[in-house]
Amino acid sequence: MAIVTSGPYVGFSGTVDGITYYTLRDGRTCAKRKNPKRTKPPTPNQLIIEQDTKLFASFMQPFQDFAHVGFDLEAKKLRMNPNNAMVKCNRASTLQGEYPNRSINYPKVLVTKGPLPGAYSAAQMTSDGLVYTWTTKSGSTIAHHTDQVIMLAYFPDLKETRYLAGGTQRSSGEALLTLDGIKKGYQAEVYISFVSDDRKNISDSVHLGQFIW
Repeated sequence: MAIVTSGPYVGFSGTVDGITYYTLRDGRTCAKRKNPKRTKPPTPNQLIIEQDTKLFASFMQPFQDFAHVGFDLEAKKLRMNPNNAMVKCNRASTLQGEYPNRSINYPKVLVTKGPLPGAYSAAQMTSDGLVYTWTTKSGSTIAHHTDQVIMLAYFPDLKETRYLAGGTQRSSGEALLTLDGIKKGYQAEVYISFVSDDRKNISDSVHLGQFIW
């Protein structure tokens, strides 16, 4: 990938003579040449990279919208879009196992990333959905009682997410994430985090466990 700083292709999006031009979130124009077709059998390392890429691309599909909640602030620091920021943060640290039996270690996944303090938290499955509880005092001057909870349940087998990105304040200590419309009998990976009321700060997410809905 190259950054285009001058010439007729600045601000252009499209493919010309095998080179694809596109605009980053910060306004910079990038150029990337299409890789030539492979003429030799892939190496073992190439096979691992290809599987990891497909595996993580499949994982990210249900997070396309949520990434703008959880990684918007981190994306601005990295000067990339939120989806790419979420991939960059998680891919190397969450993939596990030996090829071809690679998988994602869900407890290590960060669905939000930032310096805001979290809280000691727990979740419980009920007939209506997931009830989250947390301690209301963090012991940090950065945290505030008006911070809002972010609750997310990811269903790997269904490739679905259900989340509530704010609304219930840190001071309440409890909130419900309804799961109406999600097929029952499937495993959910459950996460919690907090976001400031002005949306200028967010915490790292915490994995609260696996639950069957």
